Amino acid sequence: MISVQLQSQVAGELAGLARQGASGALRVGGEPGGTIYLRGGQMAFAESAAAPDLGSRLVNSRRLGVDQWRRAQRDSRAYGCTGDMLLRRGLIDAAEWQALLQSAALDALLALAIQLAGHGADPGVDTAFVPRRAHRDGSALRMDIGRAWAHAAQEAERLAGYRVGPDTRLRLSGRSRSRPVFGPEATAVLGQVDGRATIRELAWRNGLALFGVMDWAARLIQDGVCVIAPPEDAAPDNAAPEHAPPEDAPAEDAAIRWTQPDPDMLRQILARLRQLS
Repeated sequence: MISVQLQSQVAGELAGLARQGASGALRVGGEPGGTIYLRGGQMAFAESAAAPDLGSRLVNSRRLGVDQWRRAQRDSRAYGCTGDMLLRRGLIDAAEWQALLQSAALDALLALAIQLAGHGADPGVDTAFVPRRAHRDGSALRMDIGRAWAHAAQEAERLAGYRVGPDTRLRLSGRSRSRPVFGPEATAVLGQVDGRATIRELAWRNGLALFGVMDWAARLIQDGVCVIAPPEDAAPDNAAPEHAPPEDAPAEDAAIRWTQPDPDMLRQILARLRQLS
C-alpha cells in the first residue's frame, strides 16, 4: 500500500539521519507537506501548514496580544528566537514555551503522518534534506525522532478509525446519548461547529493544538454529540476564509489569524447546546 511505503520511507530517512547525528531540515512535499528539523540526530522542531504555528497558538488562544507577539518577533531578530524575547520580557515562562514547542512539533508530525497514510497523499511525494538548516523559533527540543514519528503514525491510524483528519468538518447531531458537560474553552469551540469549519480551521481560529482538537472530535463522534458533515455542507470553494488575514497584511503577520471576540458567540453557543438537551 502507498500509505505503508510513504510512512516507511520517511521513518527510514529519519532513522538514518538520527544514526548520523545529523543537523538540518527534512522537507516533506505534497499537501499539506512540512519540515522536520533535526539537531545532533534528535528532533529540534517540526512544522506543517496543517498545524497552527507558534504565534497563532499564543495569539488566537488570547495568551498573548497580537502586538506583543509582533513586537517580540521584531525585537528578537538580532537574537534569533522570539521565545527568548518573550522569556526576557516575562510574557511567558520557560516551561510553557517548551511545552508549546513540543505540542506544535508533534502536531506537525501528526499532520505529516496523516498525509502519508493516504489522506490526500500524493504517490509521488518527495523528501529532501537540507543540512544545517534550523528553525528560527524552534531549536530547543531534544526528542527521539524515531519514537516521536512512531507515536504520530500510531495516532494517525487511530484517528482514521473515526474518519477524523485535519480537513474533517463536524456538525452537531442533536442525538447525544447523554447531556454533555463542557468547560468554557470547549463550549466556545463547540459553538463554532457548523458543518463548514474544518478541524484545522477550528484549531487555528482558537489557538489550539491540532491533535487536541482532532482527539476531541473523535470523542464527540464516539459520544454521539457530533457527526461528520457531508461535503455539501462545506462552504463554496470560492468563498473567502472567515478568519483569513487581510490581503495587505505584512508577510511576517500573515500566519496570525487573530480576530476580536464575536459578541454574538455566547448566544450561538447557548442555542446549539439547547439542541443537545
